Amino acid sequence: MTDTIDLSSNPFVPPKDGRCLINELPSELLTQIFTLGWTPERDHEPDQDDFEDISDDGTYSTVSSDGSSSPQTEQEEAEEKERRLPFNVLVSHVCARWRAVAIDNPLLWSHIQIIGNPPYDRAKTYLERAKTAPLTISIDRTIDDDDFSMSDDSYEPEDPDPDLAIMEGIMELIVPHIAHWQALQIMVSFYPHMQYALETLGSAGPAPMLEVLQLYHYEDTDEHVTFPHPTLREQSFRLFGGEAPRLTQVALWGVHLPWTQDGAPFLSGLTDLELAYHALDVRPSFYDFARILRSSPGLRTLTLCLSGPAGEPSEWPASGLPAAPPTDTASGEVDVDALAPLVMPRLSELVLAYLDQAYLLALLPRLSLPALTSLTLDLEEDDFTDLLAYLASPRSLPSAHPQPSLAPAALRGPAVAGSATPHARSLLSNLTSLKIAGMPASEAVVRDAYRQLESLTALNLKATFLDPWWVDLLFPGPPPPSSSSSGAAAADVPPASGTGELLLPRLETLTTAGVDGARIRELVEARAARGAPLRTLLMNQEDDVTVEDEEWFKAHVDRFEFFEDSDEEEDVAVFDEVFDDDGDGDWEDEDEDEDGEEGDFDDEDGFDEEIIVMPF
Repeated sequence: MTDTIDLSSNPFVPPKDGRCLINELPSELLTQIFTLGWTPERDHEPDQDDFEDISDDGTYSTVSSDGSSSPQTEQEEAEEKERRLPFNVLVSHVCARWRAVAIDNPLLWSHIQIIGNPPYDRAKTYLERAKTAPLTISIDRTIDDDDFSMSDDSYEPEDPDPDLAIMEGIMELIVPHIAHWQALQIMVSFYPHMQYALETLGSAGPAPMLEVLQLYHYEDTDEHVTFPHPTLREQSFRLFGGEAPRLTQVALWGVHLPWTQDGAPFLSGLTDLELAYHALDVRPSFYDFARILRSSPGLRTLTLCLSGPAGEPSEWPASGLPAAPPTDTASGEVDVDALAPLVMPRLSELVLAYLDQAYLLALLPRLSLPALTSLTLDLEEDDFTDLLAYLASPRSLPSAHPQPSLAPAALRGPAVAGSATPHARSLLSNLTSLKIAGMPASEAVVRDAYRQLESLTALNLKATFLDPWWVDLLFPGPPPPSSSSSGAAAADVPPASGTGELLLPRLETLTTAGVDGARIRELVEARAARGAPLRTLLMNQEDDVTVEDEEWFKAHVDRFEFFEDSDEEEDVAVFDEVFDDDGDGDWEDEDEDEDGEEGDFDDEDGFDEEIIVMPF
């Protein structure tokens, strides 16, 4: 007697009566499934190995990482395009019921990218379907650097400027929805276009749900002393009428605001702040900069790239980071809090780029960063030995409440601040992640800095612009001879230590650019022999790494990958490109049975504070 297997409830066996089981799911459950399916794709970075290439004539080809492409027939192109439809569009093309459920789900349409030239039919459709869901909007009005150089002084925008008219149309499209913006990103190549957007935002009214504001003006210029548009230097508007109570993440690249309390009251309560590429005459004043930091005690990430408080350090207060000029009291009492370094208890990530050593040595002692675990330094065209020595010394962890100094002014400052003891820790001793993209410094001070990095687990070295000892000192004991690709032109480098000293004992992840495969193989072997193996290795795909090297790395570390190095000074996290970059020209998601009935949507009940959309 044989056993009979009952397959009636097996989900992989279709019912014999022709029923489609998924159609028996309630619409509410199907809506949740669609939302869960769309979220990973929406937040996923584009694949670096294979991507969709759209040629000038609108045809598609699959381009692999080696640059080769395979020709496709029209039918293959159509099938390929269908497979690459965004998930939210794809599920709306399956059947009538799925389409109705998908279109009625606002969360599937709340991420909107406006790129290319109008008409923006897709953006209009998404805005309609999103109803009152929190919106993430990205506007890209940049030009291709290959087509035009913004450093060309002969360029004069047309009058009237057609591109400015496009920006006017975009702002007219999105401003009516300002009440439910959650994130806004604007990228432009020409400042008058950004100025129009700023003025529009100044008259648009409050942004009660806005959490992320990213304004990027990309201008290829070496002029960072004077703002190149003098008539646009002074600003009389207040973005959002000064009301953006939920704003926590702000990035301003080459875009300045009226920095005062009255001009930008929303620059408070921030968790992430990025100031970059501001000419000297449009940077926030020292006191406005201090006020912004003091009013954001929960700040976690601070980036200063060719920006920061205005003025020369000699023009700043003698010490501390006061938010207002000190006032003399009749009793002659000293305001200890004004003199003390500003404690930023939650700041865990700091990025400093393209700033002078004297400027940083005057700014950093005014900050107390007890929670700092990640540091990025991109400093060039100077000797930063003194700065690195400061970071590696106990002076870099100033006391939050020092006693007022009675010493002469000549004896104050980072040279004697704090009290060094043989066992004192430094700012570097708390770091778990360090990236050095540029920092000329002596070998002895680099070694002292490495000795302080006892907790470091991840190191990123752009060795192309570094002295060779930044890599050589990672070897235990005397390093092998330095190769020419290990960084800047290498001279004879003395041994790291005659006693076999192992620096960065907890290092597990190493990212390098400008170091060849043979050199890194020697490093992996040397550290493994000392019981401090590297587990993750990331290397620039342009470096000299043979196929044999690659296979060896994959066999000797847990994870090995190539990455594509960028010539850009900073990487900008941009809106995920899950849409075809076609300017909405071939948007084809409308059909005859869509009457525009969106149904009622209860904003208070449907979207509460528990919904978190992190777009960029």
